[in-house]
Amino acid sequence: MPSGRRHLIRSLVKSPIARFLAIGFVTLVILTLGTNILATQAANREALAEAQTINEVLATSVVNPALPSGMAMGLVKGNAGSLDRFDRIIAGRLDLDSLKRTYIWSEQGVVVYSDRTELIGRDFGLTPEQQRVFDEGGTGQLVEGDPSTTAPALTAGTDNIVQIFTRIEAPNGTKLLFEGYYSLDGIEQRRQQIYEPFNFITVGALVLLLLLVAPILVVLTRQVKVAAFERERLLRGGLEASDAERRRIARDLHDGVVQDLAGTSFSIAAAAREPDLSPNVKTSLMSANQAIRDTLKSLRALLAEIHPPEIHADRLAAALADLTAPASALGIQASISVEGAETATDQQAALVWRVAQEAVRNALRHAQASTIAVTVRSDGKVLVLEVVDDGIGFAADAAPASDRYGLRGMTSLVKDSGGRLRVDSAAGEGTAVRLEVAVDE
Repeated sequence: MPSGRRHLIRSLVKSPIARFLAIGFVTLVILTLGTNILATQAANREALAEAQTINEVLATSVVNPALPSGMAMGLVKGNAGSLDRFDRIIAGRLDLDSLKRTYIWSEQGVVVYSDRTELIGRDFGLTPEQQRVFDEGGTGQLVEGDPSTTAPALTAGTDNIVQIFTRIEAPNGTKLLFEGYYSLDGIEQRRQQIYEPFNFITVGALVLLLLLVAPILVVLTRQVKVAAFERERLLRGGLEASDAERRRIARDLHDGVVQDLAGTSFSIAAAAREPDLSPNVKTSLMSANQAIRDTLKSLRALLAEIHPPEIHADRLAAALADLTAPASALGIQASISVEGAETATDQQAALVWRVAQEAVRNALRHAQASTIAVTVRSDGKVLVLEVVDDGIGFAADAAPASDRYGLRGMTSLVKDSGGRLRVDSAAGEGTAVRLEVAVDE
């Protein structure tokens, strides 16, 4: 993948606006799907409830009033005159687009009236649900495909229907069951009519919320970025001021005390070479000269800590040697090995130096080591630093507070630079600090 595309992807992943919009989109999809399921179920129930209401209205307001006691008995007995009179009374009153077929059942399961005259008088029996409504009253339903649906002859010529039946009762107490076959297509249309406004309100509200919140988030993000930039500017200014002060102190020490001590060392060395000096005096002068030289090394190491030198990859070995210079005065044998560091950038070399500085400083101050080995190597892809000592080591939870602070600082520095830092140590087993950072191609 090209680096430009990778950078764009990283920018989008880190952008709070992109994250908000992504989370908002996922939330919108989840809520929309959940709302669709719940709304569909609710709309189906409502559409079927409306169909039941229509059937009840037809049963109680159209069919039942057209059935006086004598006519109801005539229908049950199959009287042709009663059937003809009833058909003329309700003719046209049951013409609804969603109503595909009508039946009136006797308690024995006989069709006493239907818009399909060839089925009148036939005994098909009642389904358990129809029998329940006959016994308890009210309204029931059977959806096409239900294993308890009625005989195929009753549903012949109809597709995708629901059967809804309501008990009616003539003035003389004769109980009948009015049944209508309603098209599920019509119910589905009604379901859509119920569902779509609700879906529009739900999804529209969520989309509107995203549209309203996104500009606010953009403004807030810009304000945060401005504040972060200002904070970074102030921090950078403070660091630059501190760096300038450290440079001044280091310059004054180098041009003053260090030069004076160096001159004193040369003078003492010259005086020690006088031929007429006694051996005791010459020995004292040489000891004093060595002490001054050791002090100079310590001062130069201190100057490097006060103001680190500008580190370049080709001068990394010399800079690391300066770091370990104080080791000899403490009786510690220090070794430096640098191979392949030329492929690293100056920024990576500076990172290696800073980590090595902290590791060597801790080893000199706390490790009680006899040897310190600083190794830098690179295979062209990864730059590796290892600082190993044979000191007393430490347990991770028992490290001195100053060491823990230094370790946290190193870890943060390495993480910000895209590298990996590992510190291995145990009581009595020395310490090994390992840094790995990818070499920029």
